[in-house]
Amino acid sequence: MAALALVAVAALFVAPAKASAAYVNIQVGGPPPGAPGYVDRPWGRPYRDAVWIAPHYEWIRGGWVWTRGYYAYPPRRGAVWVPGRYNHGYWRGGYWR
Repeated sequence: MAALALVAVAALFVAPAKASAAYVNIQVGGPPPGAPGYVDRPWGRPYRDAVWIAPHYEWIRGGWVWTRGYYAYPPRRGAVWVPGRYNHGYWRGGYWR
């Protein structure tokens, strides 16, 4: 066990210095429940570059929480919102691409 820990620590120092993006996948018990009986629809954009984030479930503090739709500022020009998805037992939250 100690040898494995030593190898893991050594890998941190040998790893390339180049920064890279990391994605977090969360293993959850099952897919989120179906949407509530109502559906939020996009209304008039509050500003020109607004991006509609559709209503969705988020995994928060060990449970699924319904998040209503909203407009958001993209982090950079031309960014596209990719909704979260549940795939093969893992939840990958929404992100900007």
